[in-house]
Amino acid sequence: MKKLRWAFWKFRRKREDSKAAPVVDAATEPTGPAEAKTAAVLSNSAKRDPAGAVTKKRRIHLGIDFGTSTSKIVFRDYGAPGGERAVLLVRDGSFRIPSRACVTSTDLLFGSDKTPEGSDVFESIKMQAVAEKSGNLNYYFGPATTFPTKDGFRAADLATLVVWFLISEGQRAVSQYVGGSMDRLSIGMTMGVPMSFFNDRQLRPLFLSIARRAWHLFRSEGPIGSRLSIARASEVLHQASSVLLPEIPSDQVRDWIRSEGEAAMWWPFQSPAVAAGPYAKLDIGAGTSHSSLYRIFGDMRTPKRGIAFLGAATVAVAMDAVDRAIAQCQGIDGDCLALRGQEQSMLERSSKVRNAVVPVRNQIYDAYRKAWIQTYRKIENYPAEITAWREHRIFTIGGGSLVRALVDPMRTHPSGANPHIQPTFLEPPPDLARTDGKKIHKDDLPFISVAYGLSNIGLSIPEAFTPDEVPPMPEPFERRIHLDRDDIYAK
Repeated sequence: MKKLRWAFWKFRRKREDSKAAPVVDAATEPTGPAEAKTAAVLSNSAKRDPAGAVTKKRRIHLGIDFGTSTSKIVFRDYGAPGGERAVLLVRDGSFRIPSRACVTSTDLLFGSDKTPEGSDVFESIKMQAVAEKSGNLNYYFGPATTFPTKDGFRAADLATLVVWFLISEGQRAVSQYVGGSMDRLSIGMTMGVPMSFFNDRQLRPLFLSIARRAWHLFRSEGPIGSRLSIARASEVLHQASSVLLPEIPSDQVRDWIRSEGEAAMWWPFQSPAVAAGPYAKLDIGAGTSHSSLYRIFGDMRTPKRGIAFLGAATVAVAMDAVDRAIAQCQGIDGDCLALRGQEQSMLERSSKVRNAVVPVRNQIYDAYRKAWIQTYRKIENYPAEITAWREHRIFTIGGGSLVRALVDPMRTHPSGANPHIQPTFLEPPPDLARTDGKKIHKDDLPFISVAYGLSNIGLSIPEAFTPDEVPPMPEPFERRIHLDRDDIYAK
């Protein structure tokens, strides 16, 4: 039955055919000057053949989950033979790409967790850019840093350079995937943003600017490798600052940046293993925690016909804050972020540590509680809906989802009606592969679901204002037609 449902969904979606290409490892050396110029032609939506006829290009879209600690990239091939497919980028054996930047006396280094001797390390660049823009230093929990840097870089500049590097990594993976033939491809990208930042009048323009400036640098300067000279970085940033990017309509903002919470809902909706009904999603990342309460519409006799969220909330407290609380409790000086990956064992061993983390856990849970309050206000006049929500299930994603001592106590209904909310687990999407050909493991899904959703062009999860309202699910194909006609990524 699950296979039949998946086949039915695939049948409904319109497809393109193109020449097959093997999936291979995307780890490559930095491109040279000749290769860099290929980026300038990647985003044209059509091309004339020698006879003068216009031929449609094969569209590939990058979903970039620009994380506080690590980033993930999934690219979607809309012209794959037999139907579209998604591919998870793997480099150096891992799909986690460090989001930090190291600055030596001459170069900036990206995508590595190694620290050259004498270099300055900038962690949590995304959150530092938010703190810089908003003036609220509580967004950042790492070691103290000063901006602008001694080389004149602002936090937003470093974030732009990191995203330029991530786009370049995606381009190299796509080039390997198609066997190096890029002239008939049309590439675009969407970057994820925490929902609270996406809805913030001050921070949404910040992230939109980071995404568009990074894309402008990619198109004008070509892809970069993991090492970029400080002199070149300063020069291209200065040149880019003088370029006035064209205004974009409000309906195109989501083509550049999209809420991470919204993107993460895509696979649960598509998965044959997830039935229609009410769900909560708790995403505990490094810098922010997000909760969404949403309903998948449908019943046992019909395919799932829609999805809409009823409540959503984000707090700027997550695993970085957990690490700081543990470090303070244990009297550990230095960079508290160095504790990443040790939280579960430290919480298991010490009741003192568990007690120290309770205030942070309560702040993370507050996102769940706030999302429930929003939802309850919409369903309070619907007794059957209130009953259904008492038994809703929960997904947990993000790095914090692996810390059982942190998340298990939060599986309690915010109303107090049900102290044991049952978790729901997903199986890997059948259309998702890795660039190294290895199998996608279900334990990977908490980390890659956002990038997977971002790779879908035009995905938009609507909000329901009453339980009996079923907003129409947007058709990605309609968005693709628009992009093929007027490719915003080529401007």
